[in-house]
Amino acid sequence: MGEAVAAVPSPGTRPWRWVLVPATVGALVSLTAGLLAHHEPRSKGYFRLFFSDPIHLKAGFASAAVLLACFQVFTAAWIFRKLPWPKPAWVNPVHRWSGRLAFVFTLPVAYHCIFKLGFRNPGTRVLAHSLLGCAVYGAFAAKVTILRLHRFPKLVLPVAGGLLFATLIAVWYTSALWLYRQPAVKATSPGAAVFQSARCGTCHTLAAAGTHGSLGPNLDQVRPSAAAVRAQVLNGGGNMPSFRGRLTPAQIREVAGFVAASAGR
Repeated sequence: MGEAVAAVPSPGTRPWRWVLVPATVGALVSLTAGLLAHHEPRSKGYFRLFFSDPIHLKAGFASAAVLLACFQVFTAAWIFRKLPWPKPAWVNPVHRWSGRLAFVFTLPVAYHCIFKLGFRNPGTRVLAHSLLGCAVYGAFAAKVTILRLHRFPKLVLPVAGGLLFATLIAVWYTSALWLYRQPAVKATSPGAAVFQSARCGTCHTLAAAGTHGSLGPNLDQVRPSAAAVRAQVLNGGGNMPSFRGRLTPAQIREVAGFVAASAGR
């Protein structure tokens, strides 16, 4: 035989200072998301697919992303041999594709939050949700950077994955879970029934309807007239889409009368 082939040493682990690279990438992505969302709510461009409204669309997709994220944690534990069962060959590709699908499920949420609703701070919960929503994409970018660069210290990837998972859960907790936990209030009039069926309370606070939405004006404080409510429901504006075509003229009159008679009382 000819010359012996020298063994090529495996590359070493990167120094800890390399952690600054994904941390910087994550911070820049979070900042970019916040800057893009720095605008007043827009009245057009919303969609709801098969959901009742864009807010429930956001909650549904966020919940699906969280379920996939939980599956990601489970399969990651399997990959790192933290479970008592042998790891089958399908775990790694399923782990990768479930992560990609979870990311895709966050896109309709990000579209409405960043480009339509904007960065909002009418209250502690909404402000926390806005900040966490920006942070979750920064955490995702940081994790992807770690995966692409390789050779980080052993703790870096699981810590980055844990931070991404925790941030996503916090985003879901301050939005979807809050929405699903809102108590249902029995409708006492046709107008109240329309207010509930149209999901007006998702965005508006109205004590008479038992709602505490903070995306739109607090109706108990504004106390609009029936004519003002009717015009807003018909034409939309600000953060609110038009309900022309979704509600009948009679329903619009009923909900306008209900809001005008109940707000601030």
